[in-house]
Amino acid sequence: MSEEDRSRLYAWFREHTDEPLAEYLMSCLAPAPLSDLATKTDLAGIDKRFEQIDKQFERVDQRFDMLFALREADRAEAATLREADRAEAATLRERERAERKSDLRSVKAHHYTVIGFIVALFVANLTIL
Repeated sequence: MSEEDRSRLYAWFREHTDEPLAEYLMSCLAPAPLSDLATKTDLAGIDKRFEQIDKQFERVDQRFDMLFALREADRAEAATLREADRAEAATLRERERAERKSDLRSVKAHHYTVIGFIVALFVANLTIL
């Protein structure tokens, strides 16, 4: 029943009866076509659908929880690897410093040997002259 039909019916009831009775009669009529009104079966179907949706959301939440746990495990593993890399780099730096010190000592010794040899040649050359 359209809204226009409802208005005309209400006006007719008011003309032929009193206003409270007309309002009561109109309240007994469905405000929309009966085929458009939801039934208990429809509502039960909707409830079932909402339950299915809730279960799907729970599964999605579980997947997110699993992904968050994996992410945290990956972060922890990455932090451990970074610390191991830093320790290894520090060890390599110390080893290279020690090698450079050793190389520097050997270069100095070689340098002093060459200087000593040149001085000896110079002195030997002076004594010959």
